[in-house]
Formats: sequence, C-alpha cells, structure tokens
Amino acid sequence: MAIESVEIATNRYAPLQNAAINLYSTEFASGLTLGQLTIAVCIRTAAVYESQSVLKMNTMTSGSQLLDDAAFWLQKIADGSAGWTNARDFLVNRMEIPDSELPDGLDTFDKRMQAAAALKNKMDTLAQSQQEDMIDLQTLVNRRDVAYSTSSNVVRTLGTSMSGNAQNFLG
Repeated sequence: MAIESVEIATNRYAPLQNAAINLYSTEFASGLTLGQLTIAVCIRTAAVYESQSVLKMNTMTSGSQLLDDAAFWLQKIADGSAGWTNARDFLVNRMEIPDSELPDGLDTFDKRMQAAAALKNKMDTLAQSQQEDMIDLQTLVNRRDVAYSTSSNVVRTLGTSMSGNAQNFLG
C-alpha cells in the first residue's frame, strides 16, 4: 500500500509566517498499515510543532532581552543620565525608531520626554507582540499534545484490537 500524495501544510504559528511543512512525505509509506501510518503522521506532526515551539521560545527570549534593554534606556533617558550618541544609537539601531520621531538631543526636559515617549510606544508594541507570541506558543504546545494524544490513542486501540483478535483466535 503506497500513498501517492505529497501535501504541504502551512502553519501561521511558525516563526516564519506561513512556513511550509511537509507533513505527508510518502517515501517510506509502502507496506505500512493504516494504524502505523496514522501514528507516523501524528509523531511527525508533533515533532514539527515541537521544533516550532523551540523557535518561538527563542524569539520570545530575544524579545524579552530587548524589552529589558529598552527599560534600562528609558530610565537613563528620563533621568537625564544618558548620552545622546549612545541613546540615539540604541533607539535607532536596536529599537528601530525612525529619526523623525526622535529629538535632536537630550539637553532639555521636553526633548528627553519626546525620546522617552517614542521608546515607550515601541516598548508597548513589543510587549503586545510578546503576548501574541505567548498565545502562539500555547497553541503550538496544545497542537503537539493533541498529536501525541492521537498517536497514543491509536496505539491503545490497536493493542485492544489485537488483544481481542488473539482471544477470539484462542477461543
């Protein structure tokens, strides 16, 4: 028994938006029972979700670090202890805040508050993105768990069926 289709599934929760996942490769499907094939697909699916979960966690870790760095710089800008060159470098290069949203220095209270407001807006956006990433991670973990559970249920059903067949055979 060979399955001829090769389907490509997409997953919006993958770190690369709509990354293609080949869940149904058929290279070694020949000779498998339907139960074995179901288990193989479930386990392969669970492995894909697991690797996507790890990538999502790594993305979240780097996002958390960036938020920590932003909080540090927000404090320095607000209290006037940040030098403009270093603060501007962080705001433009790490936080990707456009120059048009930043003042030309930090020498007055109003300029410091303008820089702080731009940084706070970017931090709010990053925090919202972190929350969305957490929801995506929970979804990936739930889907992985469903795949493992389905595989486990198929194994249990096959075992029960085989046990019943053996009892019927023996008599």
